[in-house]
Amino acid sequence: MANLCNLDGEIVPEAAARIPVLDRGFLFGDSIYEVVRTRGGAVFGWREHLQRLRASADGLGLRLDLDDAAIVRRIDATLRAAGNAESYVRLIVTRGTGSAPSIDLGAAPGPLRWIVLVRELPPGPMTARLQIIGRLRNDRRALDPAIKSGNYLNNVLGLAEAKAAGATDCLFLDAQGHATEASTSNVFLLRSGRLLTPPLGVGILAGVTRALLIDFCRARGDTVLEADVTADAVRTADEVFLSSTLRDVTPVTHVDGMPVRDGRPGPFAERLRAEFAAACDRRARDQDGPAWRSVL
Repeated sequence: MANLCNLDGEIVPEAAARIPVLDRGFLFGDSIYEVVRTRGGAVFGWREHLQRLRASADGLGLRLDLDDAAIVRRIDATLRAAGNAESYVRLIVTRGTGSAPSIDLGAAPGPLRWIVLVRELPPGPMTARLQIIGRLRNDRRALDPAIKSGNYLNNVLGLAEAKAAGATDCLFLDAQGHATEASTSNVFLLRSGRLLTPPLGVGILAGVTRALLIDFCRARGDTVLEADVTADAVRTADEVFLSSTLRDVTPVTHVDGMPVRDGRPGPFAERLRAEFAAACDRRARDQDGPAWRSVL
């Protein structure tokens, strides 16, 4: 088991990796990233994640200088060197080293810096306690939350606020009081037999797992509505759960310190978690793995 870093094509121990102090990701959060995981040794959902990486790059005006095949080769080499049973992979692209500590893009001659972090996959949280916080989600007119950038301070402070209140995660609202998303995951509610989740237009990240989960639930006959969700709707839901690459489906047991149902994972979320994980494992084995190997 190893924590490795692929820094511009060179694989080194994570603790030995170094970037210049003028790297724009370090100075300004001028970077984008994606997190993927392996399932049965195969990188799950990698095509969707690379597609979103390119969308984020377009949003920041970054012209990516590696194609998908080159990215796959770097990730694959790092995974093989690490030798973990299952791995967490974080792919980061910064605008590179600047010529001065200036936000002016004229001080960003390039080239881009590519970083791949590989660690053993940590165990996912079995449940979550959610705190609805006063800190607002970024406004799309500022930095669109759909761009998965390195500017994460709002999320850092939101999570800290929630933990100070005894929760394990936060839930951001927008300026109109609508629920958006948690610190690193999307949120779903079960109300009267229907699933509700905030729409992309409210200003959230287009989660890869969120999209897969919506399709999965609809295919098995569940009603899924993408609609505005109020804070009160979250507090009074029959069940609440989170979704993300690393979480899959995580039942929420408490909201604002009050139990959801009886304070234990809801039966719908528990069944969904097991069925969705099994479906993802099958896809990793039958689709993602073979497609990945065909690119190498």
